[in-house]
Amino acid sequence: MAELTPKEKKTAKPQNETLKKVIRKLLIYLISISIVVATVSITVSVAYNKYIKPVDIEDKTLIEVEVPMGSSVNDIADILYEKNLIRSASVFKLMADFSNKANKMQAGKYELSKSMTIERIIDELLTGRVSVTTISITIREGDDIRKIASRLANEYKMNFTEEEFIKEAKQIDKYVDSFPILSNIPKERYETDFPLEGYLFPDTFYVFADSTPEQIINKLIGEFQRKFDDEIQDKAEQMGLSVDEVVTLASIIQNEGTYEDFEKISAVFHNRLKMNMRLESCATVNYVLDKEVSQINITTEDTKIESPYNTYRNGGLPIGPISSPGQAAILAALNPYEEYMKDGNKMLFFVLMDPREGLHAFNTNYDDHVRDKRKYEKLWYE
Repeated sequence: MAELTPKEKKTAKPQNETLKKVIRKLLIYLISISIVVATVSITVSVAYNKYIKPVDIEDKTLIEVEVPMGSSVNDIADILYEKNLIRSASVFKLMADFSNKANKMQAGKYELSKSMTIERIIDELLTGRVSVTTISITIREGDDIRKIASRLANEYKMNFTEEEFIKEAKQIDKYVDSFPILSNIPKERYETDFPLEGYLFPDTFYVFADSTPEQIINKLIGEFQRKFDDEIQDKAEQMGLSVDEVVTLASIIQNEGTYEDFEKISAVFHNRLKMNMRLESCATVNYVLDKEVSQINITTEDTKIESPYNTYRNGGLPIGPISSPGQAAILAALNPYEEYMKDGNKMLFFVLMDPREGLHAFNTNYDDHVRDKRKYEKLWYE
């Protein structure tokens, strides 16, 4: 092989250096790419193991999951996370959104396992094939626990008896830890027949046909806690009333009149309480007697019945609520009609006028009250 001339050697040297530089840059690039790929791979692997993969691929035990009517993807994610069926509620929501299935998941009861992938769980929730029939129930404003139990068992044909629902409604200790609002109930009422009276919020709900008394009571108390929010609690505190006192007063207002008169009736009761007058509410007597609410079927003998709920015998508010008050009655208890509380116009009495309309006549003194009672009572029996 011929030896390179000095001129050729001089030309080859820069070419070698250039080649080395190219190779060096290529190696650096390849190494960098490898590091990035490795990092991404590790990150993806860690993310998958931490957030996405099944909770336990070996555990195929079926877990019953209830998805209530009206549940959002956020609600469903929270339910699954609480049941330890997914590793991350946020990741579940993202995957449901990206798969365009977030709004297609159905309410119902499902049997899922920790071995299922998120994709499999989402698909199961789309089918509804293991869902249980749902029904609409209405808890009426002014119904007490006995009436609620009767309607659930007899009208809605729930899978339990009146007695079973009433028995469950006595178990206040079971619910206090789950619902902080119940901590306002005085301990003395734990000894009464219905310590949860007033806290089963009246509204229309969708429930599963095989719901238990416990499940329904949880739903009703949960709705009460949502409705009796911080703003209402702050208002009660400003007025010097406890939550339980507001609920108790609202339950009486609910059963004494119609929506149009709620704030006026509230003013009468507030005036009486401030003047240490007995409330003398017929509704509280009807509660003791377990009679249909009416101001025209109370006898003098009825008003003498001994009970901590009888406001004809006892001063102040009764020992607790007499029914489930609606939102309007609760707000009326905190917003009495101011015109009826002014000096010279403090209303202390009211009497039913035409029972078909349900409105009342209000008076500041007993003589005028008696006059109006005589005037209107002939309409009560038409």
